[in-house]
Amino acid sequence: MSVVDAFMVRQGRELGGRYRMERSLGRGGMGEVWRALDLRLERPVAVKLLPLSDDTDPALVARFRREAQLAAGLQHPGITVVHDIDQDGPLLFLVMELLTGRDLRRVLAEHPGGLPFARAVHIVAQVASALGAAHTRGVVHRDVKPSNLIEADGGWTKICDFGIARFAESSTNLTGNSSLGTPVYMAPEQFEGHAVDGRTDLYSLGCVLFELLTGRPPFPSGKGLSVLLYHHLHISPDDPRMIRPDLPAELCELVLDLLAKRPDDRPADAETVLRRLRPSSRGRPRSTSEVPVEEWHRKGLELFDAQDYAAALPLFQSVLTERTRRLGSDHEETLTSCYLVAATLYYLDREAEALPLAEQVLAARIGLLGPEHPTTLNVHHLIAVVRVGLGRPAEALPGLLYVTDGRSRVLGPYHEDAVDSRCLAATCLHLVGRRDHARQLLLEIVGPLLRLFGPDDPRTRQCQETLDGVMAG
Repeated sequence: MSVVDAFMVRQGRELGGRYRMERSLGRGGMGEVWRALDLRLERPVAVKLLPLSDDTDPALVARFRREAQLAAGLQHPGITVVHDIDQDGPLLFLVMELLTGRDLRRVLAEHPGGLPFARAVHIVAQVASALGAAHTRGVVHRDVKPSNLIEADGGWTKICDFGIARFAESSTNLTGNSSLGTPVYMAPEQFEGHAVDGRTDLYSLGCVLFELLTGRPPFPSGKGLSVLLYHHLHISPDDPRMIRPDLPAELCELVLDLLAKRPDDRPADAETVLRRLRPSSRGRPRSTSEVPVEEWHRKGLELFDAQDYAAALPLFQSVLTERTRRLGSDHEETLTSCYLVAATLYYLDREAEALPLAEQVLAARIGLLGPEHPTTLNVHHLIAVVRVGLGRPAEALPGLLYVTDGRSRVLGPYHEDAVDSRCLAATCLHLVGRRDHARQLLLEIVGPLLRLFGPDDPRTRQCQETLDGVMAG
């Protein structure tokens, strides 16, 4: 009997004194998922309860904690955010962002003959981009399959359960015909117990792409595990065009290359997959130059300026996807799109999703433009605002003081952006108990603003109102 069964998680139970269980969202091979409320931050989260046997090795739990921490450091819009890993008595649980959307297993059930290939390519490009971000950090998923891929509301396909597959194998002592991963989507080296790397995930991605295009996986699963294993190890898959003759030849060649038996014969990395997914003009999905990226970008900005953030978000996310595919992740236009996605998520009160995106943009912009370029300082400011929104003013404060100083020197102390950073920095100083410093920061500028622009200027009013709040507090 698993500890989860013995522990009997019920609605209303609080795990770790912080997460109140609200309702079960489903049960899978590696644990049950609940919708819960994070009582500290007052936000909904998903909590995955991981089954432990009575003789689970404590060293295994410690290793899983380390791997979960590594997964939590992955920063990509296509990777489900890991918030926390903890244990309540004998129960291990993982806390993640709560996604709204559908997994690809449900999507496939609605398309028994396969998805339109343009949609399939779009989905797999997003997954490949996310896997590439993980692989560069040394993280291999090991269980890429449709039920672990969520087509989330807002436009991104997100990968779930990083690191959990390896824990499940070790904690249940799988041997013999059982092996890590899900057999329908497993690479040959997983069946054989050999070392895995990013190319193992790419094989599984090839299985997923085959199924998205044709409606069925590359090898039959109805004849038992031994037959399925034999096919994965020894039988070449059918060309998808044997099932759907309308599919582009180059796309089918990529599928077959992903499904190569030897890792060395597969694409070298996820970036190679992304390059090969880029459409050509010969009957494949329309080229990125034909996709109305600039139109989507312009419309997204209009909606953003009108504060219709929910409508702007999917447009910005689509532009980000296309620019990443066409220009690369570190191109300035791609970074602009990533920044806009992060800012929009912030205004939608989704700070936990916004923060890793903004931090990703900051690192790239520092490298491209330098630390004091105005657009770099804009990202610094956004990160600080997001941290304030997460209730972490002490973490936000160093960045705000840096931005205040940088904007004052680069833009001038009376520029509206410089004043905005100064006021927020003063508010944070006040929140962490440094009232005198907060008052000094505001008094340095409120007098000159009054003299130069008068009491009705928005900058003057903002500064004066902030000062009044500090003095009253």
